[in-house]
Amino acid sequence: MRWLALLRRPLPWVMTFGLLLGYGAYALWRIPAEVLPRFDFPQIGVVVHAPGYATLEMESLVARPIEGQLLGLQGVDSLRTSIAQGSAQFTVRFTQGSNPQLDLQAVYSAIDRARGSLPPRIAPYAEIMGNAMNEVLDAGVRVPADVPLWQAEDAIRTHVLPALRAVPGVQRVELFGAGPPTIWIQPDPAALIQHHVGVDALAAAVGHAAVLAPAGRTTLGHQDVLLEVRHLPVQVDDVLGIPVPAPGGAVPLGALARVVDGPPAVHYGVQVDGQSGLGLIVFKQPGASTIPVDTAVMHTLASLRGQLPQGVAWVPIYRQSCLVSLIGHDLLRNLLIGGVLAILVLVWVLGRQHGVGVLAMSIPTSLLLAIGGLYAFGQSLNLLTLGALTLAVGLLADDGIIVLEAIQHRWENGVAGWEGVQAGVTDIAVADTTGTLTTVAAYLPLLAVSGLAGLFMRPFAMAMSLALLASLFVSLTLIPAVLGHRGTRAGQVFESSHRFMGALARLNGKLLDLTLRRPGTSLAAAAVAFVIAVGALAIVPVNFLPLPNEGVLLDSFTFAPGTSLDEAIAVSRRMSEALQADPAVAHVFVRNGSPEESAYTEHSFAGEMQIVLKPGFNANNLDQIAQHLHDVARQPGVVQSIDTPTIERVGESLSGLPQPFEVLLYGNRIDTLRSLSETVAARLRTVPALTDIFNNDAYPVTQLQITPRMDALRSAGLTPAGLGDRLDLLLHGRVLATLPYGASQRELYLRQADARYLGLATLGREPILGPHGWMPLSHLARLTLQAEPNQLEHIDGERALSIMATPTGPLGSTIAAARAALSSVRWPAGYRVEFGGMYPELIHTAEALGLAVLLALLLTLGILALQFGGWRLPVILLLQAPLAFTGAALALAVSGVGLNATGLIGLLTLVGVSLNHGIVLLAYVRSHEKQGMPREDAVRRAVHERLRPIVLTTLTAVLGMLPTALGLGTGAAPEQGLAIVVLGGVLWSAVLSTNLLPALYLRWGTRA
Repeated sequence: MRWLALLRRPLPWVMTFGLLLGYGAYALWRIPAEVLPRFDFPQIGVVVHAPGYATLEMESLVARPIEGQLLGLQGVDSLRTSIAQGSAQFTVRFTQGSNPQLDLQAVYSAIDRARGSLPPRIAPYAEIMGNAMNEVLDAGVRVPADVPLWQAEDAIRTHVLPALRAVPGVQRVELFGAGPPTIWIQPDPAALIQHHVGVDALAAAVGHAAVLAPAGRTTLGHQDVLLEVRHLPVQVDDVLGIPVPAPGGAVPLGALARVVDGPPAVHYGVQVDGQSGLGLIVFKQPGASTIPVDTAVMHTLASLRGQLPQGVAWVPIYRQSCLVSLIGHDLLRNLLIGGVLAILVLVWVLGRQHGVGVLAMSIPTSLLLAIGGLYAFGQSLNLLTLGALTLAVGLLADDGIIVLEAIQHRWENGVAGWEGVQAGVTDIAVADTTGTLTTVAAYLPLLAVSGLAGLFMRPFAMAMSLALLASLFVSLTLIPAVLGHRGTRAGQVFESSHRFMGALARLNGKLLDLTLRRPGTSLAAAAVAFVIAVGALAIVPVNFLPLPNEGVLLDSFTFAPGTSLDEAIAVSRRMSEALQADPAVAHVFVRNGSPEESAYTEHSFAGEMQIVLKPGFNANNLDQIAQHLHDVARQPGVVQSIDTPTIERVGESLSGLPQPFEVLLYGNRIDTLRSLSETVAARLRTVPALTDIFNNDAYPVTQLQITPRMDALRSAGLTPAGLGDRLDLLLHGRVLATLPYGASQRELYLRQADARYLGLATLGREPILGPHGWMPLSHLARLTLQAEPNQLEHIDGERALSIMATPTGPLGSTIAAARAALSSVRWPAGYRVEFGGMYPELIHTAEALGLAVLLALLLTLGILALQFGGWRLPVILLLQAPLAFTGAALALAVSGVGLNATGLIGLLTLVGVSLNHGIVLLAYVRSHEKQGMPREDAVRRAVHERLRPIVLTTLTAVLGMLPTALGLGTGAAPEQGLAIVVLGGVLWSAVLSTNLLPALYLRWGTRA
């Protein structure tokens, strides 16, 4: 090995490691810190707000034109549209492997092409899926009763929002609660009739009175001077004096309408601690580090507080940096504690010697190199990568211990100095490299896994692979170089350590004798233990991604469809007041409905409450506190769901991805679809494995339909479009002009004051002016109450209804039972049913994972076959992988900790970890056999020589993961299951490596 000769030259290695560690330190300083990795998924969400548009209007006027353009884009895999009153949400999924940034550009191009077919003032907003995870700050704005909400909002828009948008790393800022500064013109129907002025003439007069336009250029002396026509009625008195043409001569607007300095009520609600307030949301740029962005944002808010009206105050509600800091602090602390414990056990077993020092140095060195690699590959420090590094702490000493023991073994046998170093490294380099590469081989295929699974598996696999490869590099270069230059001396071995190792050697010797005599029985016993462990998993609770207490809970609530906004606000205020009276609650922020300027799409009868817990409140069991607060806030007829804000953000980030279980009904007529959906829902309720059947699509809500009487319109000299335009002005309202006003702007807005509260009879008496005089609306049109669907779905442009449920059993058998329940339903011609939801996604994911595991096994077999020159020994070694699962499953069952996404990834870790000891052990056995030693003697000798390194690596691995496995720190809670899985698997694997594997080698490995 030529490179071993280079170890004698310290300068190249000092320079190499100096550069690598310098880059690692720079990466540690610069690498972003986040809760979860960036969701780089080829899926784009489009949100459209169109207040006042009914569901069917949204379908024909908005959804169809946009869908027509989106479906024509190249690479579109699927398009799902949710259409509701006043909003539509499109989810465009592109083929796997496409570039999300380019997909976003393509979607905006499609929207631009559709604009000519859309109603005026429609502004679709598109973003890449996963942007909800970039929401770093939610703040309420408490406004005193003597300060109008719109004044506070205007001050924030003018002075605060520009500064926030200029903060490095900030992507978007949303402010809502009152609306922009407005001069509201409220027509007086009686005055309009008296002066014979129509609302259209009133609107035209206001529009003609506001002007800000260039009028050319002139030369005055030696200067060019621009000409500008400016008349900006930005004060109430200015608007009152606008002349409005009338048959008897111009009439001042003040004689025809009331003018108010303030915006009309928005069709959503914001409450801060039970009082009307404002909401502020800050999104960071994808890839920006959470904590620096949050720090800069909070500093900006504090520095600009003096720019706000007296008494206006910020109330921080949700700060993602709190969770990032909690996770980072607890995992890094556990990493440090685990590393110290691992080093202490090395000192205890090996004694105080130079070798222990270099082993201790190898752990942080490998971690720093791994962080440098993560930064170079564009990754962040997050729950998954930090969890992988915390897990790796216990494994990083493995390679170093193997090399150290090999060198010491040569020194003890009389090969001194550099010759002993070179001989020891030569003895172990191939086996050590093979063991590490087989561990990495279990992760490499995960880097290619696509879909939902890939979002979580790739960062973890990359972090583990980089850490293990860094450990291998350090063990084969830094450790032998330091030992060769400094040598080693016998350290003082503690008597307790000596007794401990002696007791283990005697116990293992008895167990080895048993397995060598009865290899078949031992294998059968291990198989039985494996079956028991698999059965034990049935009692293990399963969670997707449990997150620690971040000091805030989020309560999503829904009233019955069609519930008025006023009623929803009143009930949610009672819920807020009940929560504020609870001793655990500090603040309550409530949002009813969705602001037009946001990406929210909830109806006015839905919304969310963010419940801020008091500092220091002991809420480690979030399920208990969530249930308690659910009971406190419970109101009749309100459906609630409480979780953490971050879990909610994950759900929003994955919006458009399938639900766990979903039945899709396709067809043309809404009433037929609705009838079929009720039949299907009733049949699904007979399936025991399905609960919480949710059938809310096309739920009928009331709509007032105005149908023109054509004969009456003709006699009045009106057209249906003319009637609609006048009603739009009076009842819906319209911005007639937007005028600059200092650093802000003002809107001139026209709408009848009581438009939201007109009854059916009053609305029928609404006067409409045509060329032939005034007519009540009821003479010109029929006013009828009709039911229309609350919400519609389109799947690839086709009408559909979705029925969702929660499966309580395996999806495969649940789907089969649901198919059987629906088998007797008779479908009309042109109607069909399909099973969607997570089932197809899980099949795809299972296929991808199955392929990844197959590739990992083939890769591992190939690596082992190259070392051992055959296939028999690789097969025997791989047999340990499923058997190591036994320890992981039993450890989980005994601990009572749930299995989650990170724990599942941890099971893959055991595939490689379980092989490492066996590979090195068999390498020793075959070396002794080549020296002429009988096979059984070679096995016993190798087990004796390898027992201490295996015990050492097992102890360092266990102690490195122990703080996290014990649940030390709430921020480490998501990784507890992962640590327990690997801890149990490593312990069981060590027992198998020193007992069952030698027995299997003697029994079936003779022709290897």
